[in-house]
Amino acid sequence: MCRWRIPEQDASQRLFDLGFWWRTADALPDNFKCTSSDIRACPVESRQTAIPIAVPLSSGCQVRILAIDFSIPYLLKDDSYPIGGWAVQLSIWLRAVENAGHEAALLTWKGALAHVGSGQQIKLIETYDPARGVRVAKYFYSYIPKILAAARAYHPDIVIQGASAIHTAIMAFVAGQLGIPFVHRIVNDVNVDERCRIGLRSYEWLAYSWARHRTAAFLCQNEYQREKLAALFPGKPIHVIHNAVVVAEDAPAPLPRTERRYVAWLGVFRYGKNLPLLLRIAQEFPTVKFRVAGMSERDVDQPTLDAVNGLLHLPNVELVGHVRRADVQQFLSEATMLLCTSDFEGFSNVILEALAVGTPVVTRRQVDPDSIIVRHALGASAEDELALSKSVKAFWDMDANEYNALARRCQIYVKANHSPTAKARELIAALTPLVAKSKRPGQPL
Repeated sequence: MCRWRIPEQDASQRLFDLGFWWRTADALPDNFKCTSSDIRACPVESRQTAIPIAVPLSSGCQVRILAIDFSIPYLLKDDSYPIGGWAVQLSIWLRAVENAGHEAALLTWKGALAHVGSGQQIKLIETYDPARGVRVAKYFYSYIPKILAAARAYHPDIVIQGASAIHTAIMAFVAGQLGIPFVHRIVNDVNVDERCRIGLRSYEWLAYSWARHRTAAFLCQNEYQREKLAALFPGKPIHVIHNAVVVAEDAPAPLPRTERRYVAWLGVFRYGKNLPLLLRIAQEFPTVKFRVAGMSERDVDQPTLDAVNGLLHLPNVELVGHVRRADVQQFLSEATMLLCTSDFEGFSNVILEALAVGTPVVTRRQVDPDSIIVRHALGASAEDELALSKSVKAFWDMDANEYNALARRCQIYVKANHSPTAKARELIAALTPLVAKSKRPGQPL
């Protein structure tokens, strides 16, 4: 049964940690919209006194989850836009918990509803336009107030946020204002060790560090992340939930070796994906066909640019550009193997997507999540560059019968261990005690 909480605080809300005042009514997003069928967002009638009230229209949900992400609308639209692994995984989670009888919504950018159109599959709540505002100041006079107002109107039981960014601090603050738990999903191994500051400006690092200390629980992708966080935050609940992948009940059997013609590489062209290593391997095997799918980030580093340029000039390499989500399965299913050259990951969605269509994975040991590739014999998990190159050649030349048995094993493993339904159960099991603990005496669970 749903728990509906009418805000107990006055319309004037103080950001104690940030030292700013505003009125909740003034902070409402322009033309506030929410696709949830279970609340009615009341419009502001007086800019000075009105408070948005969420009126329950139905009941029956168990846990009401609120998340934030600004790239999922592009994923839903299947745009040519660089999508990170967390957005893919969060979209799977949100659908899975809804299918399990819970409720979930996503805070995102202003204009997303019109961009995505009908049949969204995920409930979207618009907040602010990220293209507008004055540098850092915009967070205080626009971004934070609008996110808080939208979150307050939705009445979540718990907030989930992933990726190390300023939004980690914003959502930790919002959860604190609402009196509900904030849960942080670790999406990369670098977020838990000495590499944590990579790619973060000084103020972003301070904000992220502040938010981690206010996290009610961490959701990790692998045991390495859990061990590191347990040492940093003793006593905090830390759960390992492996990524999920959608595999249709009637998914076709893997293609035989005779119908697979290339080595696949799929990802965003950016630092950490180690495209220079991909270039060296492609140069080493001129008779092996490589197909490289992906696109560059806006602020791509020079070594990555140089590697992409080098790949463009190799006769055995085809750069296919961005592959639409609808076409990822075919791209991977026709590959002899998926090659992963990354320096760091957390739990690569592409690995699961490859295994789901029976494509073995050749990866570096440090990005083999909890050693699933080596433990379950789903490909190769190489210690160094030499071993990685040898593995590429070995799988390319593998006997067809041996290869076909391997392909079937890959698909069977994913179906048995990474279904969205199973991972949704693990997620709800981790969240439910936090929600129960945050309830006031006498509140229904």
